[in-house]
Amino acid sequence: MGLKQWTGGIRGKLIGIFVVIKVVPLLLLAVLAWGMAQRLGEAVSGQAGTMAETMLSTIKEVGDEATGDAIAALDDKSREAIERLTTDTARAVAAFLYDRDADVLQAAQVEPTEAAYRGFLQHRSRVLYRHGDWKLSDDRKRWEPATPETWDKTLAADPGQALSDNAKAFSARPPEYLGQGEKRPLFVEMSFIDLQGRERVKVTTGGLTSRELRDVSRPTETFIKAERYWPALRTLKPGEIHVSEVIGAYVGSRVIGPYLPASAEKAGIEFKPEESAYAGTENPVGKPFRAIVRWATPVSRGGKLVGYVTLALDHDHLRQFTDRISPTDTRYTPINDAIVGNYAFMWDHRSRAISHPRDYFIPGYDPATGEPVSPWMDQSLYEAWQASGKSSHAFLETVPPFDNQSLKKKPAAAMVKAGTVALDCRYLNFSPQCAGWNQLTEQGGSGSFVIFFSGLWKLTTAAAIPYYTGQYGESRRGFGFVTIGANVDEFHRAATESAKRIGLTIAERDETFQAQRAGLLDAIQHNLAQTAAALSLSTLLMVALVIVVAIWMAQFITRRITNMIHGLGQFQQGDLSHRLEVRSDDEMGQLATSFNNMADEVQLSFKRSEEARARAEEANKLKSDFLANMSHELRTPLNGILGYSELLQLELADPDQQEYATTIHSSGQHLLDIVNDLLDLAKIEAGRIELNLQAQDPTQLATELAGIHRAHAQAKGLILDLTLEAGVPAQVVMDVQRVRQILNNLLNNAIKFTDNGRIDMVVRVEGSRLAFAVSDTGRGIPEGCREQIFEKFRQLDQFVTREQGGTGLGLALARELAHLLAGDIVVDSRVGEGSTFILYLPLERHTA
Repeated sequence: MGLKQWTGGIRGKLIGIFVVIKVVPLLLLAVLAWGMAQRLGEAVSGQAGTMAETMLSTIKEVGDEATGDAIAALDDKSREAIERLTTDTARAVAAFLYDRDADVLQAAQVEPTEAAYRGFLQHRSRVLYRHGDWKLSDDRKRWEPATPETWDKTLAADPGQALSDNAKAFSARPPEYLGQGEKRPLFVEMSFIDLQGRERVKVTTGGLTSRELRDVSRPTETFIKAERYWPALRTLKPGEIHVSEVIGAYVGSRVIGPYLPASAEKAGIEFKPEESAYAGTENPVGKPFRAIVRWATPVSRGGKLVGYVTLALDHDHLRQFTDRISPTDTRYTPINDAIVGNYAFMWDHRSRAISHPRDYFIPGYDPATGEPVSPWMDQSLYEAWQASGKSSHAFLETVPPFDNQSLKKKPAAAMVKAGTVALDCRYLNFSPQCAGWNQLTEQGGSGSFVIFFSGLWKLTTAAAIPYYTGQYGESRRGFGFVTIGANVDEFHRAATESAKRIGLTIAERDETFQAQRAGLLDAIQHNLAQTAAALSLSTLLMVALVIVVAIWMAQFITRRITNMIHGLGQFQQGDLSHRLEVRSDDEMGQLATSFNNMADEVQLSFKRSEEARARAEEANKLKSDFLANMSHELRTPLNGILGYSELLQLELADPDQQEYATTIHSSGQHLLDIVNDLLDLAKIEAGRIELNLQAQDPTQLATELAGIHRAHAQAKGLILDLTLEAGVPAQVVMDVQRVRQILNNLLNNAIKFTDNGRIDMVVRVEGSRLAFAVSDTGRGIPEGCREQIFEKFRQLDQFVTREQGGTGLGLALARELAHLLAGDIVVDSRVGEGSTFILYLPLERHTA
């Protein structure tokens, strides 16, 4: 082959190479540019969507956080306000009772004549408020006022007339509407009793008590045969006062809740609401509970005892202090609505109801016998009473008060059917708030707590009534205590309504964004079509130009291309030290120089890569050495701490010291568990963990674990049930230690994050896998956070508190172990309803 022919071949090849090198990349670049333009359009649309969704999510999170803060602040302010209202009401009751002490002491100075007594009672009266007439609604499904009853809003000050300095947040209310006022005497009876217990003078008002003069030394001749005050009177010295308990005839009801035709039919009785107990909006036409509280003091003349004077207070005046209260923005109400949970009531010093929106709950006496009616009991206590054969009061004298009260206990249905449901907190064992009120007030104090009762979360407050005359001076609680119940949802209704409005605004913004996004996509598609046409034309022109340039440049590089190809071949074969010879400063020379520079960089990069690999191996070795040292250095002293703390628990006699030793032991055990979790994770990452696969009985394992954790669950008031479904094989190949470790973690978490309700563990077969499902009724996990809980050291702040603790390793380690066992862990959860964690293991595998 001649030089010209050889050169011509090289030239043709170079031209072809240049065309391939330049045209193909140019075409690829055009294709790439087109693809990038398309991806850019998609990315712009996607990023716009993501940014909008992120913005909306951020707004929602901020709104939720602001709502949460507002709810907490409103709850705190409302709690403080209602506690103050309760305390102020209790103090007002005490002041009212002390005024009656002054009345009876003044009455002892009045001459015991009918005229003098009438003159004494004439100016002692007080306004009582009552609601107007009520009637059944047309559909007979509720009670409603015959005429509207509300305050006159036109009497409120006009904010528009306020001075500019006063105009900010100007709030005005009309006079409070308490109902229809009626001026009634304070006392229904004033009497003078001689030294033999016979009434010599008596003046009555209102017709509640008898006008006949009687011998009160005989209980059968007292008010509803229930008063036993004569022995107490005989022990009084001049100036001393006897104050009775609340005495009234019990008014029962066989319907608890709204007294309507449907509820009467359900109870199997005729619809006669006027013969059943009054119950506010639930039965506004019912028979009210009427009672007295009697004051008595000696009467002396010339230093000689001549008899006793008594004043019988109309109990309705006492009820006015709580019957009007509504712990809401209305403040006061002409009629109580017990259904919504916002009302106040009063209890005596023995924790018996003396004022309640439902009159059938107020304990009273049987007018036929003068004996107290039986109080409402829970089912088990009622059955024990029936089995005893004793009267209810003889039986209850043997029963401890406030005995293990719990919402889990059920009221005696037979007493509801009989219509006897009087509330004596000492034996109302299905109402644990009774024990709470007793705890708050038994030393004369006050306070509050929140309880879920009658289908509502209720804040309930209690404050002792500081009245200590007569028998009421024998306890720090005094006369009794006032309680106010309030629906917690009412406190933060404004915040929750704001949250709803924020949600609606976010939904509207989302719809606007979707429309804008659709317009953006259309604009992007139009621009992409224009870009495609421009790219096609420019690519064709550039291809033609490249071919011309390739032919021209081939003339200059044919003589040097062979050497360059040879040098490239050596470099490609691994001779990283080989460099091209640079003979000129033209393009080929610059190409050779550029190649040499590139070779230098590649060689340096390989060197750095080798050094980095060596450092990584060294760092990994140091990590392994550190974990080994930590295992020895931490486990040894921790085991020592645990051993000594166990010895201390056995040897120490002082309870406080034993508690300290127990704390040391539990803390050390917790730290040892964390160390073990860290080491297990390190082993998994290093691929050094070994499995001990053997055939095991999964039902036996599940039964053992449920038994171990059941005591822990019961300590928190939870139920833990195990269900073994049909089809579970008797033997499955597994590493029982690692499976136990995973299930222990799932059960511990279920109990830890469940405040009330139950834990369920189910073992079943799903296809070719064995499933262990652990479900709880706890707070649940938001959908966006379900994978985060499996990340190492990751805890969700909104679900983990300091009391619950944890390092965030448990679920991460559990999933890693599940993967090693050729299985998996999945979670399904709904916020506020609970979570279900399922461990899947293969049914078929060979033993190691």
